[in-house]
Amino acid sequence: MVLVVLVQLVAKPMVLMCGKWIQLPVFAVLAGLGLFAGCSARGAVSLVDAQTAVQVKTALVNDDTLGTLPIDVRVYGGMVTLQGTVRSMGEVDRALALARVVPGVVGARSELEIRASPAARVLPSATLPALAPEPESPSRFVAVGASWSRMQPGGQMLASASSLGPILRLRPGSGFGPSFGFSWIKDELQAGAGTSPLAVLRVRPVMAGGQYQVVQGRLAAGASLVAGYAFNRLVVDTTQAGPGRAIAVTNSFAWRPGAWVWYDIFPRVGLNVFGGYLFTRPELTFADDESISSRRVNAGTAILSVGVAYWVF
Repeated sequence: MVLVVLVQLVAKPMVLMCGKWIQLPVFAVLAGLGLFAGCSARGAVSLVDAQTAVQVKTALVNDDTLGTLPIDVRVYGGMVTLQGTVRSMGEVDRALALARVVPGVVGARSELEIRASPAARVLPSATLPALAPEPESPSRFVAVGASWSRMQPGGQMLASASSLGPILRLRPGSGFGPSFGFSWIKDELQAGAGTSPLAVLRVRPVMAGGQYQVVQGRLAAGASLVAGYAFNRLVVDTTQAGPGRAIAVTNSFAWRPGAWVWYDIFPRVGLNVFGGYLFTRPELTFADDESISSRRVNAGTAILSVGVAYWVF
């Protein structure tokens, strides 16, 4: 009796729907049970794969080399597939190695593309923004400054001395151009070697001429030849007395060849080193107890100076 009931239940299974028992075919029950089991197993596998994908992605992001690269992770049944772009084959091997050590990974394969710079995107040339022109450097025409000079006179009556004077620099550029020179000097006038100075001769030439220079970056070097008029002055030491003492001096013609080097230590400040020789022969008036006489004196002087100038405009 019991066996017959079981056979009937299996043959004609019943389900409760809307408060009534309804008979279903056997194949429908079996199909429903199979579908439920399959969905449960698939859902469990998808959840595990999702957790594995998160762990693999975390390992890639935390890597110093691969952390910024666009790598996608796909996992199915524990098999990891990597997609995206990297920069070298070494990075492909590193990504696969990091994926394989994650728990739950049964294998890993690469669909990565190798590019020189995957993170950079090159825009079409037509869409590239135009670059703004670089600002032009300010025009430089005239620089003024001061120089310190050490002088060695060629005449026997003059002693070596030092002096301060102005310096003028014109707009730089390779080739020929105008030049100006001052070369102010101050020499002590002596009665003889080893004697006390009887007077101080001040020579203030104002000269103009030409120059040739070569400019290379901040460095400029050249030579010049200038000529002009020297305004001379004699400062007499009235405490000294003796025969042949100078009492007056006249202005004189002067000219000076020279060579120099400029170096721009700042955009508007330049350092100058100059060497040259000033030729001039002023007329000195000498007086003693009985007469007054005049004669020209060789006031030619070798000059070595160091100066600094500022571009005013």
